[in-house]
Amino acid sequence: MSGTSDQSQIPPDGGQIATQTMDFWAESLAGVLESMTANRPNIEVLASTSSGWEEGFSWWGQRLSILEQPSFWIGAPAESWAALGRLTLSALGVDDPTDGDIEATCRDVMAQTSAMVASQLTRQFGTEITGGDSIPSNQPDAVATPVFKWSLDAGLISMEGTAVWSEAFLSRCSALTPPPTEEESEPEESSPASDSETPLSGGPADSMPRLDLRVEFILGRTALPLREIFKLNVGSVIELDHSAIEPAEVVIHGRVLARGQVVVVNGNYGLKIVPPQG
Repeated sequence: MSGTSDQSQIPPDGGQIATQTMDFWAESLAGVLESMTANRPNIEVLASTSSGWEEGFSWWGQRLSILEQPSFWIGAPAESWAALGRLTLSALGVDDPTDGDIEATCRDVMAQTSAMVASQLTRQFGTEITGGDSIPSNQPDAVATPVFKWSLDAGLISMEGTAVWSEAFLSRCSALTPPPTEEESEPEESSPASDSETPLSGGPADSMPRLDLRVEFILGRTALPLREIFKLNVGSVIELDHSAIEPAEVVIHGRVLARGQVVVVNGNYGLKIVPPQG
């Protein structure tokens, strides 16, 4: 063990944030492995009563966009990581992987898990957070941050490990303001207008606030198991759920407002709005 840290540096709600994010991580890891192996492992998490962790672990530093350094670390014995990598690769059709294949697979599993954790945090705090790289790391220095023990049972293999959370990550999350609830975001009901009040009427477009809206053109969608995504290579073809003759969708804030035909305008793609169908 090396280094110590002052418990007072952890925000008051840091323990709760770490517990919630640890639950996100366990659920996300189970989902990633299920997508890659077609078998959902059982993952259990317990808060550790120890201020430290086992020596000799191999660690992955998990980066999220809110910090340059890792937001948390996941550790387990090296042989357990190797077994997890072999199990995953075997499900993907690789029966004789190299050490490099195994390490790359573990990195991919951790990165995918980190990305799913980031999505959960985005929904929780209302601030966009994205997953970053998962990198082999030295043993974490801090010993006063929340530490969790976790176990994974995938049938053919089982492993136990430790998760350690960064004080900087907990402080950054604590400073984020969660989005308002539906009740808080609902506007107050206004009383009927009196005779002296003039209701708003439709005005010219120039009177509208000048807002920039993100407009998306959707050619089609599909869903792929994560294990199929890992098999994609140059030249792979992904089939979408729209035929080539169907119009594309014009989407604003998740709502389809119109449909149109794809055209080329001055060398760029464009969309020609078509009349609504029947």
